[in-house]
Amino acid sequence: MGTDTSSGGTAAATKPPRSALSHAFEAAWSAIPRHGARIPDKADFRPERFARFLPDIYLVELSDDPQNRLPIRLAGNNIRDHLGVDVKGMNYADFVPPERHALAGATMPLMFADPPLGRWIRKDIIHRDGFREMIEMTQLPMLEAATGTRLVVGLIEGFGAELHGEGHFRFEDRDSELFFEPA
Repeated sequence: MGTDTSSGGTAAATKPPRSALSHAFEAAWSAIPRHGARIPDKADFRPERFARFLPDIYLVELSDDPQNRLPIRLAGNNIRDHLGVDVKGMNYADFVPPERHALAGATMPLMFADPPLGRWIRKDIIHRDGFREMIEMTQLPMLEAATGTRLVVGLIEGFGAELHGEGHFRFEDRDSELFFEPA
């Protein structure tokens, strides 16, 4: 069951219109060993268990550094090819419009609640030539237990096969984000 948190008022329960691939990604995340913890440790993340998702997977750190709050630690080859740049090491917040920069990722810490929550959101990617395309992102929490670092592992769906970006793009919110309790 998802919760729409975009209304600003009371959250209304709703079921996210997620794809079969999004649900399969959630199931793979749910299968990561927990060792008594509610959120999986990155040390237990095995890429071979996520083989079908690897081209479209990304990993973002939730950092306390105000200049680099959302460093991208990993981006699959479909993401890199489609955006036209390797975003590894870059700050996700730098890819949103300036007026939204301070709010980028503001609700991600909610995923580390008890129980942990997944996040599903639609965004538009606007390329330099003005071409817009909608993507869907499924995000789930992960920790680096050794350091306490909060991470978000995500899956992007919706890239057009025919387009390969030039490295100049921005993300814009499309509609409400939905939080869900993973199975």
